[in-house]
Amino acid sequence: MSASSWEELTEQLAARLPRLEIDDVVILAAPGNRYTELVQLKNGLALDAVSNAFLPPDGQLTAEQERELQTLGWQPPAGPMRQNWWHEVGKWPLHSRDAARIAELMVSTLRDVYRVAAPSDVEQRSFKS
Repeated sequence: MSASSWEELTEQLAARLPRLEIDDVVILAAPGNRYTELVQLKNGLALDAVSNAFLPPDGQLTAEQERELQTLGWQPPAGPMRQNWWHEVGKWPLHSRDAARIAELMVSTLRDVYRVAAPSDVEQRSFKS
């Protein structure tokens, strides 16, 4: 599934979210190991956005980018169990407006924080964990 605009990418992802099954994983990945991902849990979703622990030296997040992540609602990395930025959604099934909000969070993080140039640079991966 490829998208020609950020809006199309967001819409495609939002349409998929309500149909996920337990242990489904969806990753939006861009060059430089920049990514956002989610895992479908029994009663909600667990989301991650890559942290400096996994970014190359020339792609580290600045303090300003980390503030942007917090402004968007991401929680900072917290110890060995949460090495990435994270966000949890404790409801299931999702209403379409919740799916749209989650999709927008994942896509805008790539576009606005990680500075991914175009949706064509984003690879969508899915698998069962």
